[in-house]
Amino acid sequence: MGFSCAQIIVVLVAAAFTVYYSGQAPEIMKKVSELVTGKKGCLPVGDIDFVTIHYFNGRGRGEVIRMMLEEAQIPYNETNFTKDTWPEAKKKGVESGMYTFGQVPAITTSGGLSLVQSQTIAQYIGRATGMQCDCESLHYCDILARGAEDFRSKLSKILYDSSFSVDMRNDYILNTAPMWLGYFEKIAPSLHQQESSPYFVDGRLTWVDFIIFDLLDSNVEFATYDMGEPLISVLDSYTKLNTFYQKFKAMPRVAAYLKSPRRRPYKIPNVPTPRAKLVQPK
Repeated sequence: MGFSCAQIIVVLVAAAFTVYYSGQAPEIMKKVSELVTGKKGCLPVGDIDFVTIHYFNGRGRGEVIRMMLEEAQIPYNETNFTKDTWPEAKKKGVESGMYTFGQVPAITTSGGLSLVQSQTIAQYIGRATGMQCDCESLHYCDILARGAEDFRSKLSKILYDSSFSVDMRNDYILNTAPMWLGYFEKIAPSLHQQESSPYFVDGRLTWVDFIIFDLLDSNVEFATYDMGEPLISVLDSYTKLNTFYQKFKAMPRVAAYLKSPRRRPYKIPNVPTPRAKLVQPK
């Protein structure tokens, strides 16, 4: 006995209501999305074939983008600016709409996409590669990313201060960094969890992990940059963060990039003059 179109529609509607009121709709939609796109995460987008990064020839806010492209094995090149070439490039970029707010990094793709704002770029690459957070975790990912940005701004503030000094360096390492590292240590995945999944969200690698790794790495590099003061291992007191940091940097593609000549050296814009060392009388 066959079924009429009306009967089929009634059955489908009833099934949809059953799924919705069972509370399983989000999970089922997630599975369907993964099945159709082959990608994890909320609202996947099409593949990215080739990327051009527009930025200065340094790590900075371009480093998360580079690491994500390396991990996803997406080929890329860079258009790098200097202090001398940037003003004219900025003018042209603003006029063309490529640099929406007169800032970089920006990316362009072989498919004609143009994006600015480093965290937006990271999220988009995540959506294109299966490294986006799940839909129900998006709010938490935003919290982590914005918290990382707040922490990052504390270091940027002193690094780009024309009066940056050794005293400012020491105050940051002894006071500012411990406070923020303490915040992130509390929300880092547990050591037990990191035995199988050393990631901050959804039990898998997402764009937020790159944001947090880059944040930690910048602080590690800063604290061990020789300014004539004692070098400090800033993560030693933060077991969960240090475990995440070591596991992340050991991921094969990330590790290969970190050791490659493609990675820019760590630089400080204004290196302070070391304090004169006291000479003990003989």
